[in-house]
Amino acid sequence: METYTVDQFKENWEELISRVESGESFIIKDGNTQAVIVPFKETINYALESLEPVVDEELIHIHTDHEEGS
Repeated sequence: METYTVDQFKENWEELISRVESGESFIIKDGNTQAVIVPFKETINYALESLEPVVDEELIHIHTDHEEGS
């Protein structure tokens, strides 16, 4: 997985977000602090797999079945 500093991520925002939307993931680093940016669907799939059968389908639809943030 590629790693970018916060400044590099800001400078290449459009390109990197486009790549995430195409399925790629990245590590964003700020000193000793790191975060991972992953495609939304990958996050939802992970949540569903790790919480089954605890996750209520209605709860998933409340948070995913809308146009906000798209």
